[in-house]
Amino acid sequence: MNRTNTTIWNRAYNILNIAVIFMIIIKLVMHVNLNLFIILSFAALLILGLLDSIDRNAFKENMFRHVFDFILLVLFSSLYFGG
Repeated sequence: MNRTNTTIWNRAYNILNIAVIFMIIIKLVMHVNLNLFIILSFAALLILGLLDSIDRNAFKENMFRHVFDFILLVLFSSLYFGG
């Protein structure tokens, strides 16, 4: 049985990723104002992803994941809080 080397940051990242998806679905279906929670969750995803990469010394391997998280954070922030 070959298990990959997962860290606590990676587990938290995966759980928070699922939570963000559920928050977006709840926002679309029930029209609940979860804008701030979604933005803060994207910021937390970016931080957790960076901590996971630092812990595993894999920053260059996960660079596109961090760029994608940052782009999502900027897009959602500008969508919900910009003019």
